[in-house]
Amino acid sequence: MPMLNLSNKIPSFKADDRGSAVVEFALMTPFLLLLFGGLTEYGRAYFQANAVEKGLRAATLYAARVEMPLSASDITIAENILKTGSIDGSGAFLTSGWGKAGASYSITTSSYDLDGTAIPVVRMEANVPLDPLVPELMTFVGLAEFTITLSHEQAYVGL
Repeated sequence: MPMLNLSNKIPSFKADDRGSAVVEFALMTPFLLLLFGGLTEYGRAYFQANAVEKGLRAATLYAARVEMPLSASDITIAENILKTGSIDGSGAFLTSGWGKAGASYSITTSSYDLDGTAIPVVRMEANVPLDPLVPELMTFVGLAEFTITLSHEQAYVGL
């Protein structure tokens, strides 16, 4: 009487690799999503910092071209240029961080000595909170409160 060979009837899991790609993908998906989300937030932070720098350069150049000392109306115009890119302040903020609590700016004037000649300089600083797409992701990586801090100096040009 022949012996039953059951080894052919029982599936061998050692040689069967069907579904291994699905398992590997399922294990890697959280890491890939975290990487994609992080790169997206980094790009958004770079975009917002670029928008703040653009407004800062334009506002500082405006302040360096008006009569010194700066009048209240000139400071208001410089603030409008800094935040919205327009003289009258109409339109949306250059970056949504200007609407958040903690956004601030300062305008100072000083002079530098250049071989005995005093050169007046206008300096503007801006502190704008980052407005992330997914705030929970920023909290997860420890950057719950991230502030973009930039400054720009411009020598006084005059009228």
